[in-house]
Amino acid sequence: MNIDKVLNTYQKLFEHLSIEVVENDFLAIFSEQVHFKDPFNEVYGLDKVQAIFYQMFAKLHQPKFTVLHTAGANDTGYLHWQFDFKLKAEGKAQQIIGLSKIIINEEQHVISHIDYWDAGEFVYSKVPILRYLISWVNKHLSGQ
Repeated sequence: MNIDKVLNTYQKLFEHLSIEVVENDFLAIFSEQVHFKDPFNEVYGLDKVQAIFYQMFAKLHQPKFTVLHTAGANDTGYLHWQFDFKLKAEGKAQQIIGLSKIIINEEQHVISHIDYWDAGEFVYSKVPILRYLISWVNKHLSGQ
């Protein structure tokens, strides 16, 4: 099993992500029964993973992943990434920093992709009423 080869391919895939990549190249890297999870989704099956990315391209403008670091051993790899996008074409640039854990099978296909990122910091805190509530909760839970 060569996790470094898969991580390199995976990095290139996400850094050059497009609708065409989702349609064609996902078939070569993901298992048909792949498990995908992020703070808003949990799905099983390549077709459902593709649907999440199609929706991303439909809702966001200029979505772009940049992989900052990778690490892996045996059948498990990690990608530390930055995701830049706009909610509207003329909107303010947004950014999410996160980590993906992938697991590959003996055929070197990704069978699990789990994203770890803070939805509170990167999404909920941008909504005015939620920002206030999060700030209040943080203030009352902090050790200071």
